[in-house]
Amino acid sequence: MERPFIEKQNLQEQTKLTQRQIDYSLEKINSWLASHHKKPIEINSYNQISVDYETRELLINEVSNTIPVDEYVLSSEERIQYMFLYLFINIEYLSINHFIDALKVGKTTIMGDLKALAAKLQHRGISLGYNRKQGYHLVGTESEIRYLGLKLIVKELNTNNNTKLFGYFLRENHLESYEQMKQIVLFYSNKHKIHFIENRLTEFIYSFLFLKTRLKTKESVNFIHEWKSVKSTKEYQFAEELLSFYHLQKEDNICYLTAWVLGLTLGEADEYREDFPLIMDLVEHIRMRFESFSGIRFEHPREVSKQIFRHFRSAYYRLLFHLPIVNPLYEKIIEEYNHLFTIVNETMKPLSVLFKHPIPAEEVAYLTIHFASLSRNEKEGKVNKKVGVIVCPNGVGSSSITHTVLKSIFPEFTFLAPIETQQLDKIDVDYDLLFSTVPDIRLFYTKKPVFIVSPVMDISEKYRLIRDVYTELGNSFFKLPSVELITQIVEKYAVVKEKEQMKRELYEYFAVNEKVELKKEQGPNLSEIISPNLIQLRVLAKNWQDAISLSALPLLQERRITENYIQKMIENARKDGPYMVIMPNVALPHARPADGVNQLSISIAVLNEPVYFDKHTNKPVQFVFCLAAINQEFHLNALSQLVQLLEKEEFYHILKTSNTSEEVFDYICCQEETNLKLVP
Repeated sequence: MERPFIEKQNLQEQTKLTQRQIDYSLEKINSWLASHHKKPIEINSYNQISVDYETRELLINEVSNTIPVDEYVLSSEERIQYMFLYLFINIEYLSINHFIDALKVGKTTIMGDLKALAAKLQHRGISLGYNRKQGYHLVGTESEIRYLGLKLIVKELNTNNNTKLFGYFLRENHLESYEQMKQIVLFYSNKHKIHFIENRLTEFIYSFLFLKTRLKTKESVNFIHEWKSVKSTKEYQFAEELLSFYHLQKEDNICYLTAWVLGLTLGEADEYREDFPLIMDLVEHIRMRFESFSGIRFEHPREVSKQIFRHFRSAYYRLLFHLPIVNPLYEKIIEEYNHLFTIVNETMKPLSVLFKHPIPAEEVAYLTIHFASLSRNEKEGKVNKKVGVIVCPNGVGSSSITHTVLKSIFPEFTFLAPIETQQLDKIDVDYDLLFSTVPDIRLFYTKKPVFIVSPVMDISEKYRLIRDVYTELGNSFFKLPSVELITQIVEKYAVVKEKEQMKRELYEYFAVNEKVELKKEQGPNLSEIISPNLIQLRVLAKNWQDAISLSALPLLQERRITENYIQKMIENARKDGPYMVIMPNVALPHARPADGVNQLSISIAVLNEPVYFDKHTNKPVQFVFCLAAINQEFHLNALSQLVQLLEKEEFYHILKTSNTSEEVFDYICCQEETNLKLVP
């Protein structure tokens, strides 16, 4: 239903079903369609599966009629989750018989599930206890138990988009329903002008449904120092009134719920609040540190900071109060933006001191897609008749990167600003296509072509999307070949040793030949933009200005930069010197490409005696890496490799003790070769 047609092999990969299982399923579906006098799902000679328009409409209507809760059968993993929720809500004594009655399975199965649950809990420092007074219960700090409970709910909603388990649990245990709670939450959130992103609202409601029963019976989670910062917020007033409605208005409960709401809602830089100066100061620090690490200079830094603030305000409270984060795009972000992730991760490291724990990789990944969107210097395409709407209920990070990617893939289309699902009915302009990051049956009722996309797409996903869109639009002169079909033909007559690599290269080849901008240049390695001629040892510098000039001298001599570029780097260092010092003893001076860069390069200068870039911070610098970037992205691969080198003590030893620049260069090349061997 999501696509006009799909290759059989691709369907197998997505569903994890065998060819025989696919054929059997299609046969059953076609039998059902025949009974409803509709055309069957067809498979052509190229093994492409297609669905007639009227058949598709019938299937959409059928899918919208969800499985009744009474008929819902739990999988083994869902039984374990059900058990944990049973223990989490803490409303009654629990024995083996309670679990048997609730889950409708035998004692042996229950004992096996309890053992599996205990093993999972152990990883978070929580154990499964039992005594005659309490029955089965969770043993651990209240903070960790709540963290685990909330993470289970958030993960199930974000990763599997599954609410059936929760609906089933609430009904079976005679708890308040989602719809009842939603009306109450919306009443108070509207009253206090609190805007939940669509999916975050769902998260909050389900989380509170399970949490409120625990708030009645269990000890509080107390962060005395942090509470002071939230009491003046409108989120505190919202939490206070919501908890008062349920007679749970203990101070610690109000503060805990306030923190949870702050961790779910967007921050608006144009809306002044008491926490604005503190959080915006951190955002400015993050932006400037990112600029220093990445070699990217934003033309409108204030606007960039405001966009980062929208996401980071909620991240700040999640980090401050140790609230769970689930990023369903994490693996894809690491795969597609690995070099940028390395730089953002290094950018964020100093903040771990503030929050008293490392910044979770999933939080770093969300920031990475923000910076990926902000860093791309895309040119706007000319306005055409085709207008696309992007529906993204997951928040500003996902929507901004989706918007940026779709504009680059379809430059001839006009894309409206991303919206949430419930805003679809309020669009007052005509549009032709719908793109959504989450499957939702409501989208298909618009009678517009719907395309489900990932905010982070690899090349094969972009390729299929282009083919699907132009096929839907009936563009006869734009036809991309089927890579799956070509692969099958090749395999008939030859042995393919690297099938996935071959497919990837075919995607890139056809895309390039059809003038489709899909391939994202990885950029050169560090060894390709540096040479022994650009490495200087035991440099005598009188001050930081001298250090910059001398480190850039080899670049100037080889005409890789102009004299103006050196002056601009000195001006930048004078303005924000502390941010040029990216880590102890290391400076990375740079300016904008337009200031005088002729060739992508990095030079290295090892100073004989350290200099100080900022007299107030008292941080000496002995290693100066001068970056000359030609655009916002092409140098990121090399720079991420440099960041990895700068985390090795051995690298500093090589810089200090080498007698020739060739020794340093050979070490860099050797490290690259080692890392390449480690990449599967």
